[in-house]
Amino acid sequence: MPIDTPRGAPEVIAKLALERADVERRFGLRFAPVDNDLSPAVMALGRLAGGTLIGFAKVELDPSPGVEVVQFGGPAPEPRDVVSELLEDTGLTWDEVTWLLPPRGEP
Repeated sequence: MPIDTPRGAPEVIAKLALERADVERRFGLRFAPVDNDLSPAVMALGRLAGGTLIGFAKVELDPSPGVEVVQFGGPAPEPRDVVSELLEDTGLTWDEVTWLLPPRGEP
């Protein structure tokens, strides 16, 4: 299914212990350059079974390992719910999540 250009500001909700090549190989996604004011970045878009549009992003100059999981603007579900759906759809585990955005409204 083709994916429309996301609307709204992207929000990083998690980081996975996967690299760009892992995402491409395991999920059949391809990364493309995106506009980023800080440094060159690439992103691959995917749609979860429930219809949630997410991105896998990598800032190319960031030396830390892993790819970020990005959610787009609009009425956004809690980060934990989106990541749970991602894990269920892909067979990944919580052990592969290295960082998760706290629930909205918490400091």
